Amino acid sequence: MNVKDHSIGDTDEKTKKTQTRKSRTKRMAPPTRGEALIKGVFMGFVISGVTHASKTITSTLLRHPLALFSTGFVGGYFTHKYRKEIIAVSSRTAMESKNFVLRQKENLLDLVAESREYAAEQDKAE
Repeated sequence: MNVKDHSIGDTDEKTKKTQTRKSRTKRMAPPTRGEALIKGVFMGFVISGVTHASKTITSTLLRHPLALFSTGFVGGYFTHKYRKEIIAVSSRTAMESKNFVLRQKENLLDLVAESREYAAEQDKAE
């Protein structure tokens, strides 16, 4: 007698196999002038609010030395607590920025080489 032990949630392999298609992501249409205007106005409001809030917080901290000290203490505590993660993220960011600069330099050199080839072809054609 060959009895299989089926736990709750187990299904046969036959029922698991369903074909799924990955849908292609479509590109978004470029923003209209009205959308760009509204986005700019909204960003202005956000920046204005953040600036006002930061001025209020800064002025409160400068008026109360104990609040300034406690903010520095808490900031130092969290910096010390997460120092390994901070170092890892900063080193990864430095590496990615270095790679980005190298890729951009390579792209620029390719562009210059193509423009020189195009200029040489134009001179030969004339």
